[in-house]
Order: sequence, then structure tokens, then C-alpha cells
Amino acid sequence: MIRPAKTVAAIHDLSGLGRCALTVVLPVLSAMGAQACPVPTAVLSAHTAFSGIAVRDLTEFLPAYLAHWQTLGLRFDAVYAGYLADPRQVEIIKGFLETQESALKVIDPAMGDDGRLYAGMSAQMPARWRELCARADVATPNMTEYALLTGEAYSLAPRSAAQAARMLGALLDMGAQSAVITSLPLERGPANVYMRRSDGKLGVCPFTRLDAHYPGTGDLFASVLTGALLQGDDLENAVLRATAFTRRAVARTMRLPTPVNFGVDLEPLLPLLWGGAAPEESDG
Repeated sequence: MIRPAKTVAAIHDLSGLGRCALTVVLPVLSAMGAQACPVPTAVLSAHTAFSGIAVRDLTEFLPAYLAHWQTLGLRFDAVYAGYLADPRQVEIIKGFLETQESALKVIDPAMGDDGRLYAGMSAQMPARWRELCARADVATPNMTEYALLTGEAYSLAPRSAAQAARMLGALLDMGAQSAVITSLPLERGPANVYMRRSDGKLGVCPFTRLDAHYPGTGDLFASVLTGALLQGDDLENAVLRATAFTRRAVARTMRLPTPVNFGVDLEPLLPLLWGGAAPEESDG
């Protein structure tokens, strides 16, 4: 039976240079068979790792943008929220989420890395992101974002399985139905770890760390995760697919002369996302 494409309201910034946010979200979700409808929170000439960038904050524009969608009676299969440019945008997005009660809500609190907030990010954002995580079906912070959300000291010291479970439990206590912490250092090596409120069991997806650090990989992971969930995967398989594809994209890019700030060379790999199987880690 022919069915229409699933729809995703993708709430992220648009950076003209450097693969991150909407320039990752849109092609990934399209490759996975979903229609991604962008909700741009800011427009940047390049992402914030570049110097001298031009930025236009779209906070004042967002209410009219989403109000027009409301007049059209749009109902999305998923809402996937990432980078927000201003604390005031949180209230706007909360209002939008209330109109999308039946949608899958993936909340990626994109606000920091390497133990600190992104350049120009308001110190109010961690508290405001907690409000959005309370509405998440899946929350996907990295280690920095986990520390900012919980108020814990940022640390990459290896954790035991019990400690990882406690960390995920702290996110569930905020109200999220499921949580994924990316690149958590376990005693046996790095892993993406996850937990559902429904069973409270720790899930672990280990990976071998690559000696590279590219911007936008968190956006890539959460985009594949969202697409996989919309394809019908359970959380375990969605994390597996997102982990494998992100790692493969990084491994491919490491073999190329691509400048780090341009992000991972993912475009040739997009056809792998259509099917339900996790791609092999080798770039072939």
C-alpha cells in the first residue's frame, strides 16, 4: 500500500557553511523517507566554530511563522528540536509542541560541547532546555549538555554501568519518556547509552572512538535516530543505526582532505539510510 511520507517539523538553525543543524537534518530525513519541514531559529553565514560570522536571530519572526502553520491546521508525525538561538524561543516552541500532542518529540538540547556553552549562548539556556526535555519522547544530550541540564560537574572520567543508569535516570526525572546520552565514557570504552521510562533498563551501544572531532555529528546522530524511529524502529535499533552511520561518516571523512570545520562528508552515504539495516562501519 502506498502511504504518504511521514512529516517532521525540524526546529534548528540554518548555517550556510559547515554541515550541521538544518543542512544535516534535511538531507538525512529526506533520505530516510520523511518530509522535513524546517523551522529556522537563526540564520548564520557559517556555524559558530568559524570566526567573523554573520548571524540573524529569528526569535521575532518565529511566532508569525508558526502561527501561519497553525492556521493551516498542520499536524506532524514528529517534532525534532535542536539549536535555539535565544531563551525566548523556548516558550514559542513549547506553545508549538502543545499543538502537536500526537507527534513524536525528539529534543536535542544543542547548547554546548567540550564542557562549555556554545559561543554566544545565553547562560539561561540550560534551565530553559529542561522545560523542553520535560516534554520529550526522546532527549539526546551529549556529555556537556547532560552536565548543563543537571548541574553536575562536566567530566569525561569513565563511568560504571550503574553510574550511567543513574545519569539517564536524572533525565527521565525531568520528564523525558526516553533518554540517550551520546559518547558517554564507560569503563569498557565509549558508548551511546539509553533508557526508557517504561522499563528503566540501561541500554548500551558501544563504539570504537576515532581520532577526530567534527562539528555537526550530534545533529547527524539525532537526525538518523529520528528517521529510524519514524521508520518503525524501536529505540535500541534506532540508536544502533544512528551510531553506526555517524561513525561511518566520520571514518570516511578522515580519509579525505575535508577541513574539520566543514563537517563530515555524508552526502555519498545518504542512500544507505533508506533501508532498515544499520550500515557497516567500513567505508568499503
